[in-house]
Amino acid sequence: GSGKTTQLPQFILDHYAEKKTPCNLVVTQPRKIGATSIARWVARERKCTLGSLVGYQVGLEKMATEHTKLIYVTTGVLLQKLVSAKTLTEYSHIFIDEVHERTEELDFLLLVVRKLLRTNSRYVKVILMSATINCAEFAEYFGTPIRNQMNPAYVFEVEGAPYAIEEFYLDELKTILPLGVNVDLTFPVDPCITEEMYNVAISLIQSFDEMEQTGSATHPERGSVLVFLPGLAEIQYMKDALAKLVRKRLQVYPLHSTVTLEEQNGVFLVPIPGYRKIILSTNIAESSVTVPDVKYVIDFCLVRQLVCDKETNYRCLRITWASKTSCNQRRGRAGRVSKGFCYRLVSRHFWEHEIPDFTIPEMLRSPLASTLLKVKLLDMGDPRSVLSTALTPPNLNDIERTVLQLKQIGALSVQSNSQRQFDGELTFLGRVLAHLPVDLQLGKLIVFGHVFGCLEECLIIAASLSLKSFFAMPSLQQLAGYRSKLSFAQNLPSDLIAFVNAFKAWYTSRAKGELRHPKDELEWGKENCIQIKRIREVAELFEDLKKRVSRFNMHISSSSNPTDYTSLHKQRFILQGAIAGAFFPNYFSQGEIDEQLASKELSGNDPKTTIMVPVNLPPFAFLCYKQLQSLFRQCGQVKSICFDGSSVEKQCQLTAALNIRDLRPVSVSLYPNLLCVAPFKDGQQMAKYYRAKVLHILGSNVEVFFVDFGNTSVVPCSSLRELPSDLMTPPFQAQEFCIAGMGPSAHSLILGGRWSSRARNRFKTLTSSRSAIVSLYSILHGVMRVDLHISTEAGDVSVADLLVQEGYACHVPESFESQVTIFTPSSTSGSLNSRMEEDKLLINELLQHFCASSSSAPKCKALVYGPSSPHKVSFHSMSRISNFRAVGIERDGINSVMVNESPQNWHERMLVAATVSLSASGSRVLLKETSLMPHIPGLPSIVTMLFTPVMELTNEDRTGFTGALCGLGWNSVSQNAMLPEHDIELAFDVKFDFEDITEINALRGTVNKLVCDGPNGLTNLNPDKISSLQEEARERLVGLFIKNPPRPECTPVYYEKFKKWNQLQEKDDGKSKGVLFQLHPITLLNM
Repeated sequence: GSGKTTQLPQFILDHYAEKKTPCNLVVTQPRKIGATSIARWVARERKCTLGSLVGYQVGLEKMATEHTKLIYVTTGVLLQKLVSAKTLTEYSHIFIDEVHERTEELDFLLLVVRKLLRTNSRYVKVILMSATINCAEFAEYFGTPIRNQMNPAYVFEVEGAPYAIEEFYLDELKTILPLGVNVDLTFPVDPCITEEMYNVAISLIQSFDEMEQTGSATHPERGSVLVFLPGLAEIQYMKDALAKLVRKRLQVYPLHSTVTLEEQNGVFLVPIPGYRKIILSTNIAESSVTVPDVKYVIDFCLVRQLVCDKETNYRCLRITWASKTSCNQRRGRAGRVSKGFCYRLVSRHFWEHEIPDFTIPEMLRSPLASTLLKVKLLDMGDPRSVLSTALTPPNLNDIERTVLQLKQIGALSVQSNSQRQFDGELTFLGRVLAHLPVDLQLGKLIVFGHVFGCLEECLIIAASLSLKSFFAMPSLQQLAGYRSKLSFAQNLPSDLIAFVNAFKAWYTSRAKGELRHPKDELEWGKENCIQIKRIREVAELFEDLKKRVSRFNMHISSSSNPTDYTSLHKQRFILQGAIAGAFFPNYFSQGEIDEQLASKELSGNDPKTTIMVPVNLPPFAFLCYKQLQSLFRQCGQVKSICFDGSSVEKQCQLTAALNIRDLRPVSVSLYPNLLCVAPFKDGQQMAKYYRAKVLHILGSNVEVFFVDFGNTSVVPCSSLRELPSDLMTPPFQAQEFCIAGMGPSAHSLILGGRWSSRARNRFKTLTSSRSAIVSLYSILHGVMRVDLHISTEAGDVSVADLLVQEGYACHVPESFESQVTIFTPSSTSGSLNSRMEEDKLLINELLQHFCASSSSAPKCKALVYGPSSPHKVSFHSMSRISNFRAVGIERDGINSVMVNESPQNWHERMLVAATVSLSASGSRVLLKETSLMPHIPGLPSIVTMLFTPVMELTNEDRTGFTGALCGLGWNSVSQNAMLPEHDIELAFDVKFDFEDITEINALRGTVNKLVCDGPNGLTNLNPDKISSLQEEARERLVGLFIKNPPRPECTPVYYEKFKKWNQLQEKDDGKSKGVLFQLHPITLLNM
């Protein structure tokens, strides 16, 4: 409250104005919201327009001109400017604020500023500021050498805090809290909030009314309360607990990094008269957000800190005790407009002896990849020696590990000229990554997007993942948010592709002028659960990234938006390939399930529409029918199907009911198997609407299947209407069948999502106008599975065999349920239906009886768990980095609730994760933004061999390859693996030969040509040459997976010396020495 951030820069500005001497001041803030709000405040004080004399720059948002003399920026913006300029002379004064936070970015900024101050920027003034700081440490770090000794920097102390703030500790609250509230002064070994501590905080909030009444004779103003909690889960728990205090008239606002912008703005609103505002916040309110009317601060003295697991190098948020400096910052949030009160929910003894004085610098506990890349770009020398000059130098082992990870990404050469293991030359890829304001793997995705001709999509993904998700998941509408994301994914199990399609839908609608008015745009966002302000921020970053990569001769191709069916699906598959390449080695394998046991648990019901809800029900469990049904109200109607009346009469009634309705246009993006209502015109009659299912999207048209008649038709996309939920219940009248023992080949999967247009046309040609023999194999979930034979001149031929021979299909085993299906006569079925109807009537009668009964019926609670499914997919890491840890997918992810639709297919299926972290306990691996790759035999092996830096093949008696070890390779001196936890051991489930490895090598060579330096490097290539190389890369990538005949299956065999490098040389007979190594290049990007 001393005015250091707002007043001190103005004093200097005024001083230089009086002297008529030019000056240029920059002030850093740790968070965007802090830089923008302070800049507005100072501009208002100086009565100038924001962006003229005073301005700000946060990320891509810039309000400044060449006339701006005082600019507020985020720490990252200044760091990027200094790394590019390699000098401080652009500014006369540099203010670095909130230095006590000790983030990795801040510590590196201090290192760069200190180094440049001592070399080429000696006359620039640097001012470090904080309300809570260890002055001696910083003063010595910036000391000046005079006469062979270091003179510390000057220290100025300014008094602040306009109003007094009283502090209370847990052992002092017994007199304030009502009787019955237990104050436990013992603390758990691991920092956490116990139920008793929540009760103490709630009782404190309730006691404020009494305190204010005694202090004022008139109606007192109810002061706002700011509660500091470590994370989202704790905020939600506290919010739910406060919601029960209905009579206390509380307005509760959560404040954390993932709240929607509308919810965030509520924090600053004046509460309704007579109500008390309660803000439940993470440490975001410590310094970035100032709510002026806060009178009370309740501090649990906890924080969730980003730490780096030493074993896996994955990041995780772990609850720890906040430092005294942070807690003092929190205390300062009160007392801005009146006397303040701070309640610390720890004992005074614990505060004095257990709470750390200062925050552990982030540089000691988080990955250093971005920092180390900037060190290489500055060309200051060996990364280890440069980072040793930091205010708190990171551990040497952490630096060396980070160097190895940069080599794995391809940012540093695997073998440096100096032959030093823990250093390397900055590659062309590394230089590109250093100039992009995104995570390194997202930068790599952009580069692979350029290589494979899908740059636009990769730029959208990188921009979307760099900022807070624009998919809104409001606390009361999480299911609606998930459904919106799912519909944008368009039948592809990928969060990243959902981002692409949602962004393109918004971008296209704006380009067409459909969202010309802000109201229309906000309405579109509300309907699709998309936050407009955030998607606009993504659009700004997208444009910025597009400009940045254009400097490296990477441009979006005009032909990158195909419209025909085959090219569209081919582009999607290539995009999935680029995603897999960028996020190596974040590869996970789909776990197997016991199909027989799963089928038994579901009692033969369809796993795609059936869930299990374990529940301890009381006697007469059927009485809970309606309560159970109400639990799933948000998910739609819980269906029970009855077959009565003639199908023709029923169909006429259904058609009439449809066509008298006011049908709404389909609000979600179209995708295959979407149920809707479509028009059909029979001869000269007027078109009527019928129930239909989307088969294929063909540009502005769509092919639909009429589920009550069995015919198909192509209609405009705009003519489709939503199917009312109550008309989904009647069973479809058309009988669906599929060919047993047959599935799509890799060719069909890649070029059609499931079946390519060629495969569909070939099937039509084979079956149209021919007599066919159909034998029933089974009936499974209402679908007839059949063997189909057609008559030809050579005799009866199986359609499945013909499609397999021609490469459109492949033989797949039937599921366990299909193999054991038992047919029951229709009479039995009819009696079963009538018996179910009788049971339903009986249940309704009993329910009415109990409801009407005046006597108090016995009541009991039944705990419901789940829902779950025995077919739910689990995943495990392909590397050993997550050994003995469970793998989970974030709740908002598309793949978080996936079921295995083909458990009979034993081939390995791969999941790629953009972000991998650990749970707070370290026992669980958490995946975010995942993509499930197509289920093509051999795909995981091909992808891993294609994108690994180094590979060694294993073989059995020199007849063929049985597997491969992929990773960063081994150290020739120590004979150990360079990065063993990231190594992936492959055991092939299809046969690979020399030709396959040669094709992989050829594609890697093409990638090298598109991402390299020198006279033949990317920046010197003309557009035609780039386009030619891109097309070559695309065709080679698709060609690796489409082989006719397909690669034969084989039983996986793991090598006897599991994950041991350099095994083949030990038993090499000299004839083929090094041949297997020559089949695969040493590095991924030979730059």
